[in-house]
Parts: sequence; structure tokens; C-alpha cells
Amino acid sequence: MAPEDWLVNLAQQHRLSPTQRQVVQRMLGMFPEVAFLSTIEIAELAGVSQPTVTRLATALGFAGFPEFRSALREAVLAVVPAPRTPPRRSPVAAISAIDQECANLGSLRREVGGDRMAAAVRLLAGSAPLGVVGLRASAALADYFGYFAQRILPAVVTCTDAATVADTVLQLHQQGAGALLVFAMPRYPAATVSALRLARRFGMSTVVVADSGLVPFAGEADVLLTAPVGAGLVFDSHAAAVVLSITLLDAIAATDPQRTQQRLEAHESLIDTWIHDA
Repeated sequence: MAPEDWLVNLAQQHRLSPTQRQVVQRMLGMFPEVAFLSTIEIAELAGVSQPTVTRLATALGFAGFPEFRSALREAVLAVVPAPRTPPRRSPVAAISAIDQECANLGSLRREVGGDRMAAAVRLLAGSAPLGVVGLRASAALADYFGYFAQRILPAVVTCTDAATVADTVLQLHQQGAGALLVFAMPRYPAATVSALRLARRFGMSTVVVADSGLVPFAGEADVLLTAPVGAGLVFDSHAAAVVLSITLLDAIAATDPQRTQQRLEAHESLIDTWIHDA
């Protein structure tokens, strides 16, 4: 195994912060010299502080930087590197991240065909209006789902603002909503968990899309759907969550084919007013 692959595999086994992932990315472009550099030298080359490099070693499971550097040296000395000019950014991490996403997408086969998916569809399809919540890193997922959900459902309310999420849940309850769909990707905002608890207090069913079935707030969900995140790059990749979202929406549309057809045709009649036709 190439030493770069060793570092990438090690990083993928631990939950690193975006800053720590950036340091790993920079280190991939420093091989093999990186195994013989000090924390100060790595910090300067990576454009971060020395404590950040030290914390990275701990986050990777080592007692400290000296132990991490020893393991790094062993990985480098285990192979004879071919002469080369170190790239500014190694493609190893990107390729590995794509492989990880393929595995994440493969895991969705069990999820979309299981009982939890069927239960989620029943709850969400029967709610009018349907509430969709996604805060911080999950905001884009909520907006994505909500944008297309409006094409097939009569009433959809999307909230991506932590400051107003409690008000939104209250209003949904007052409007007769029976279910709330919540996207909860790491790092999990406290406001997301508060919204889940508030919805359950109001008697609303909750469907949660998270990266793991072991999230600490799993008990707040009536249905928990899992979509693993890709953690091989600086920021998490939500490819699996996007596929799960659109699959969930497709299943909801199938619960009332006539309504879906009518609403899609009505939307189609508006396309000529906004689409760009070169």
C-alpha cells in the first residue's frame, strides 16, 4: 500500500473536522518528506497552527504527534517511492472519496426496500401540510427535497433557519400537519433536536434522514432513515442523502398517481414562462 493510501484510509476511519481534513489533504501533497517534518514545519506548509497539527494526530487515534509521525515514517519507509514532483493536491483522496460514495449508494439498496422506508412514505404522504426541516449543513438537502415536493404535494413548508424553526413547527401543528421530515447530517445542530422534540410534543410524527442509525437523538424519530456521508474530503459529501431524498419523493408521488399527474401537468404549463430556450 502506498503511504498516501495509508493516510487516506486512516483519516476515513475517524471523524475529522473540516480543518483537520484540510491538513490531511495538504499532507498528501508532501509525501514522502512529510514523515520527517516537525509539527511547526507541517503547520507552516499547511497554513494552519501548530496545535491544529497536534490535535490531528490525536484525532487519528495516536497518543500524540511523535507516535503519529513514527507510524507515518513506517508507512513511507515500507515502500521505495518513485522520483516525482509532489503535486499541489494529490488525487488519491478524491478517488478514494468517490469509491466511498459508491459504497454509500450501494447501502441504500437495503434502506429503500425496507420497512422503514415504507413507514416513512405513509407518514409523509398523509401529512398536509408537510413540514421539512434542515439546518446548517442539512439546509441544502431540505431545500432540495422541498423544491420538488411542492410539485406533487398541495402544501409544503420548508425551514432552514435555526432561529425560526420552533415557530415553524408550531405553525405546522396549528395548520394540521401530521408529520415532519428532518434532515440531520453532522455536525448535528441543537436546534434540530429541539425541533424534533417539539414536533413530538405536539403529536406530530417525525421522519429523520441521518448519516447513521446510532445518532444520539434516534429516540426522537418515529422513523429513522440512514444515508451515510462521504468523509474523505475536506467537507462531507451528501450524495447518498440526495439519492435517498429523491427516491423517497418518488415513492410519495406514487401513493396518489392521479394527484401527482395533475400537479405535474399544471407545473409543466408554466415552464414556458421561465425556461431558457436557446
